[in-house]
Amino acid sequence: MLWIFLGILFASLALGLPIAFGLGVAAVVMALLSDIPLSIMIEQSIRGVNSFPLLAIPFFILVGEVMSNGGIARRLMELAGALVGFVRGGLGQVAITGSMFFGGISGSAVADTAATGAMMIPSMTKQGYTAPQATAINTVSSVIGIIIPPSIPLILFGIVTETSISRLFIAGIVPGVLIGFGLMATTFIMATIGHAGQTRKFRFDVLWQAFKAAWLALVLPVIVIGGIIGGVFTATEAAVAALLYSLFISLVIYREFHIRELWGMLIRTARLTGMVLLLLAFATVIAWFLTINMVPQTLVTQVQAITQDPFLLLLIVAGLLLLVGFVMDLTPAMVIMAPMLTPIVTSVGVDPVYFGVLMAFILGIGLLTPPVGTCLYVGCGVGKVSMEQLVKAMLPYYAALLVVLVILIAFPGIVTWLPDLTAVRGN
Repeated sequence: MLWIFLGILFASLALGLPIAFGLGVAAVVMALLSDIPLSIMIEQSIRGVNSFPLLAIPFFILVGEVMSNGGIARRLMELAGALVGFVRGGLGQVAITGSMFFGGISGSAVADTAATGAMMIPSMTKQGYTAPQATAINTVSSVIGIIIPPSIPLILFGIVTETSISRLFIAGIVPGVLIGFGLMATTFIMATIGHAGQTRKFRFDVLWQAFKAAWLALVLPVIVIGGIIGGVFTATEAAVAALLYSLFISLVIYREFHIRELWGMLIRTARLTGMVLLLLAFATVIAWFLTINMVPQTLVTQVQAITQDPFLLLLIVAGLLLLVGFVMDLTPAMVIMAPMLTPIVTSVGVDPVYFGVLMAFILGIGLLTPPVGTCLYVGCGVGKVSMEQLVKAMLPYYAALLVVLVILIAFPGIVTWLPDLTAVRGN
């Protein structure tokens, strides 16, 4: 059954069929071969999307839309400039720090690439960065947005593996910051070599003015993260609170977009949410078929026969996910691979919360690699550079991300200590 599923899936990819439809075709074929009524398939697909935590996805997507159009993102970038603009690399450091702020609110790598790239790339080219270099920094920093909470991939992982989304969110904070520091160090080195990125003198009065302009926007991550840690609400309820707050400060305080513009934001949110839910519905059916055919249990037994060393197993799984990221977008890869791989790693004592963060990071790297890297294509469009130019400029940053990945595999406590310390429970 596993080979039938994989065969149909890769045939769909080769034919250019949307992955959601490929999963649907695979589900129908598997049902017919198993002599199972198609009504069971419909029941399982409904079960897959009948989940309260899934409501967090459209709310966080809409928060990102409001941020981009309501002046929140711009103020956060100005604060980042006042905070780290004096570090060698200039606006390159600002772009990465801004992505850390932006990622702490939107949860979408693609939104981060588009929003920060449009604001930063023109200014960076005036500071001595080439267009590919400026685009590379803004594109690669978008991976931070799917690790620092909120994170749409972590929500999906929590749903398909029945892992606490709140704990996943808290676990993503330290790795997200570590990724940001790794990219900033790389930018520092590259700017030193290439003499790009003019620095500005640090001025406390400028920082204070930027903080006063952006402090209301900084309350957003406090609402999301602080509310979850404090037990005030779940991740889903945090998404609603973040949306209401972002709408209030954008419409009432900042007044940088009109209520009429909200309709277009709702349409874009609905389209993206519909794509995610269709994928999840069919992936749930596939996971059910594989489970009743004992595929996960068989995979666990076979992998345990190869190795039971957690470090070696995680290296193997990381290599597999990196290969998957080359040919599949993050969302379908997460909903397809997470139910199959999680039992394998947990069988050797790996914390599922730790694995969820690790998996999101690895598949996030796939967003930056050809031939199907979504953020790569968005970066090319925003920066007006070719794919070849952008990939070449990103090579040092690929190396930095892989170094951080090895560190996270070697020291899993970096990921798990904060959720264990806060003792967050539930979704």
